[in-house]
Amino acid sequence: PRWICTVCGWIYNEVEGDPDSGIAPGTRFEDIPANWSCPLCGVTKTDFITLEAYAAQRASSGPKTRPRRARGQIGGEDTVVIIGGGIAGWTVAERLRERDPERPITLITADDGCIYPKPALSMAIGQGRSPDDLIEQSGTEKAAALGVTLQANTRVMGIKPINKRLTTTKGNVKYGQLVLALGASQRRHSFAGDAADDILRINDLTSYRHLRTLLEGESRHVVLIGAGLIGVELAEDMTAGGHRVTLLDVGTQLLGRLAPPSIAQQLLTAMTPKGVSFCPGVSLAALDREANRYRAILTNGAALATDIVISAMGLMPNIELAKHAGLQVGRGIIAQASDLRTSDQDIFAVGDCAEIDGRSYFYIDPIRRQAETVAASLCGERHPFERHPISIRVKTPSLTLHLCPPDQSVADFGDWHFHAGEGINSRVDFLAHQRLAGYALSGSHTQESELLNKVLISQLNPPPQN
Repeated sequence: PRWICTVCGWIYNEVEGDPDSGIAPGTRFEDIPANWSCPLCGVTKTDFITLEAYAAQRASSGPKTRPRRARGQIGGEDTVVIIGGGIAGWTVAERLRERDPERPITLITADDGCIYPKPALSMAIGQGRSPDDLIEQSGTEKAAALGVTLQANTRVMGIKPINKRLTTTKGNVKYGQLVLALGASQRRHSFAGDAADDILRINDLTSYRHLRTLLEGESRHVVLIGAGLIGVELAEDMTAGGHRVTLLDVGTQLLGRLAPPSIAQQLLTAMTPKGVSFCPGVSLAALDREANRYRAILTNGAALATDIVISAMGLMPNIELAKHAGLQVGRGIIAQASDLRTSDQDIFAVGDCAEIDGRSYFYIDPIRRQAETVAASLCGERHPFERHPISIRVKTPSLTLHLCPPDQSVADFGDWHFHAGEGINSRVDFLAHQRLAGYALSGSHTQESELLNKVLISQLNPPPQN
């Protein structure tokens, strides 16, 4: 059998082995040491799948519109090169073009660069939308509208800051300034069992297409590992399609630290009649194939027969490219709030991959504001990124929820306190040092979200004193 790296496309042939890495010809993929890495891009064994599985995924993703060859020069010494075709990368291109109509911009992305709202991946079934319905604009159309050179279906393999040069799967690319919009990936955990590699991680349109293909036909049973924001939203959406869902989480409630126990219980009570069951304090131990289904072994020893298993265990910023380039990294790529420059003055970080004052931001509003900061910096202007409270509208039709969890700096110095309401219409405040530091609103009380958010913003960024 042959195995393909899902990151760079390098193929491991068991007949040939990988002699340069000490893997003799004839070595089965299963027998390769766990510390072996892809000789081309450096990822581990967990990022390889069989060629047969890869072909099946490609076939199930539907027809693709191949972008035309990039117009204009790709990169250059006076060019702003953006790596990443998600909302962060495209928003930087938009904001920069608004400020500077003439600046050469090249956007490099590993996919086709199409524009789609990523949050919609966890609500499309309930809205009756297919994966194709989510696409708002092709990458080619977007690039033409902005006057941007698009280099699609291209992976960046390395950054050489001293030479201001990128190594890509389609050759070297020079840059003047570089914007890293690398996004984040699903947190990975090693599970036992002969079907562990079949566990899905839904983080882009391609993986979502595959999920929708598996859900076609009769009602399915789905195990979701992780009952945080993405987990509960996916669970709710799949029940809208007539599927049954079991949520697993090592914590004691839905939504973890995002919500107080009372609000989490309200949501569970609303979701249960729709076909959602919750197993607190439990995760997946192993996944085995059993006839045409799977047998999920839980950490408490119980077993479930299921059709699909999805990991929703949170996101981790993609930092490997920056780390190998010698940039300063922590949990994310460290960037300064004043201009979002990294440890290299000509390289910026934006979106899920960035770490600002020890914090990562995985939501649309802060990402758009970060894009404004980067665009201003590239034009010699000053527009610092300000930390705002994170206001989250949870996409669960069973119960309308607006959440604003406390910032990490005060989360351990306060607690949730009931403020007003009754039943599924309530307001619970997080108080730290006797001040409002967060809130959770359900039902009719969600109307108070905007006002409370303004209160929190004023506390974080008080007006200057005369």
